[in-house]
Amino acid sequence: MKYFLLFLLFSQSALAVTPLELSEDELNPETQDILIKRPEQYLRHESMIYDFNNDLGIKDQRKYTGTDRNKFAVAGHLSGNYEHLTNILGAEFNYMHRTERYNQIWYGFQLFQHNTFFDTITQNKTATSGDNANSDSKFQRPNDVKNNIFAGGLGVGYRFKLLMEFFPTEDVFESIDVYANYLTLNETFINRTYQGFGLTTNYSIHKRSSSKYFYGGKFSYNVASVTRAAIGDESKSDRSFSLGWLSVAFEMGFFY
Repeated sequence: MKYFLLFLLFSQSALAVTPLELSEDELNPETQDILIKRPEQYLRHESMIYDFNNDLGIKDQRKYTGTDRNKFAVAGHLSGNYEHLTNILGAEFNYMHRTERYNQIWYGFQLFQHNTFFDTITQNKTATSGDNANSDSKFQRPNDVKNNIFAGGLGVGYRFKLLMEFFPTEDVFESIDVYANYLTLNETFINRTYQGFGLTTNYSIHKRSSSKYFYGGKFSYNVASVTRAAIGDESKSDRSFSLGWLSVAFEMGFFY
């Protein structure tokens, strides 16, 4: 799965982004340009979304998704291992702003918190006779030890409709996001705190329920390296862990 996410990220970034500055007319096209004159340009990665008027029983208040400028979303995470879904329980908030210069590119930030089991995100170090007395290898954590991860980061994203070319629809979109994060891991077995940096890669599929609101799901893959404060003459390798985990999430939010 992580290789699939990376393939989508780099293929879309290299081939699908239009690195051209857009004119004011291209940022705010007329309806006849979108639907009649140049649909191949304006509807390749965008759509015309209509709200349903319950009073009249018709669709009205149409909006061109190319004019979306801001996105706010919340998500709930579970483990990507379908046999142990509750090994990760998490919440996420993210905000993205669409650039006005380059087509389809977004940037923003995320904040998330995960409650996880130790063996879901990393593994014990192998102890040797020469290890420092305070080394993490001296403390073999049980697999079911709970840990808390708090993280925040900045990232960029790209929204597109690649798969939707095979399943035509006007209200479903895909996106890929990559964030660089600062993380804190609260390890409860020996009650120590680890800090470090990592990356998040997301692949999402969202359905627009109206011209403003959306919901959907995503795969989220995280990697990180965290280190705690040294005790005595410990080396960095004695007090560091490499982390990695896959989660799935239900996400909902709105554009404005």
